[in-house]
Amino acid sequence: MTDSVLGIDIAKKKFDVALLQDGNYKMATFTNDRRGFTKLVRWLKNGHVGQLHACLEATGSYGEALALFLHETGFCVSNVNPSRIKAYAESQLRRNKTDREDAKVIAHFCLTQQPSHWTPPPPAQRELRSMSRHLNALKKMRTQELNRLKSGANSTIVHSALEEHIAFLDAQIQQLADQIQEHISNRDMLKKERKLIQSIPGFGRLSAAKLLAEVPDLTAFASAAQLAAYAGLTPRQKESGSSIHKRARLSKTGNTHIRAILYFPAMVAIRHNPIVRALAERLEARGKSPMTIIGAAMRKLLFLAFGVVKTDKPFDPNHHVNILRTT
Repeated sequence: MTDSVLGIDIAKKKFDVALLQDGNYKMATFTNDRRGFTKLVRWLKNGHVGQLHACLEATGSYGEALALFLHETGFCVSNVNPSRIKAYAESQLRRNKTDREDAKVIAHFCLTQQPSHWTPPPPAQRELRSMSRHLNALKKMRTQELNRLKSGANSTIVHSALEEHIAFLDAQIQQLADQIQEHISNRDMLKKERKLIQSIPGFGRLSAAKLLAEVPDLTAFASAAQLAAYAGLTPRQKESGSSIHKRARLSKTGNTHIRAILYFPAMVAIRHNPIVRALAERLEARGKSPMTIIGAAMRKLLFLAFGVVKTDKPFDPNHHVNILRTT
């Protein structure tokens, strides 16, 4: 038995792995399903792998089932921001980009950087996140069908079919939205945190629920700034010497779902939240673009959500403006 690291390059239908032991790589490819997961574990056991640190990129839902399977099997797992892997590959002057080469890079990154171990969220939170993301998918589908209807279907049969499908989607959306709220109401901690977040002007009942779906434990982060970095809501500066001074932009190297959740609450908060409105007015006076202002409002809302949950107190503009200065 030897200590090993496993780099995993994940795709929708399959994944490539690079097992790094004693400086040597062993490569394999498996289907991205339960059968493939079982074959991977058998392959590892046949290779006399003992302790294993597996590493894969946190690229949405494709790798979640595999990460959970490996964790439940008893292996250490790390889910790493893809931007870290990309930067590491560039630092190693890697020129080839194939699935197998990417798996090797991830394995070498795991060996040298020792990323933190991933702990899967509890089943109740995984269920909440699945429902929330499916709700978003249903709403996107409804928008697509509405656009088809507005474009003018020449066939009366198609027109009628579109209307029926939209009505069906409306019912599905409402049912799932109700189930999400019921899921939270049946769990005391989630219920309390939803109420705290909803006390912030800008957040509604559903947007508060969606935020909890993506970040089940806000206080697990050491600071609000760390939470903002996780969401990809940190400003990115580009300056070099005296000639390059590009406008700061959001890094967007984080959880895209959180940014999507915060967009419309930020629009509301700019008008109705005293802390966010004051921020927007300052940025507007400095000539910042509307999108920059919205991005800053999204970040501020996330800071406020962290603050109310951390302090276990509803939103108070006089209290939480001081909290923001220390987080």
